[in-house]
Amino acid sequence: MNRDILEKVLYDLSTNRANLKLFSTEPDRFLKRYRLSEDERQAILGYEVRTLANEGVNTMLTWGYWLQSGRSNDDYLAAMRQ
Repeated sequence: MNRDILEKVLYDLSTNRANLKLFSTEPDRFLKRYRLSEDERQAILGYEVRTLANEGVNTMLTWGYWLQSGRSNDDYLAAMRQ
């Protein structure tokens, strides 16, 4: 996995409402902007925050990405403990 690209995706989602809206309605269209492997794409689509953190993605980005999806902080912490 490429940490820099993964962080760019999460950064773009956290700093631009238009990106977040596109990701929530047409995730495949949004993700086509980035050179992602299938594993990277699935990790983002599946909100696999533990996997992303294990690849070195900044946990502030994974946390923001998680919360912006409407998921709870408690569920984030549980996912990170896996």
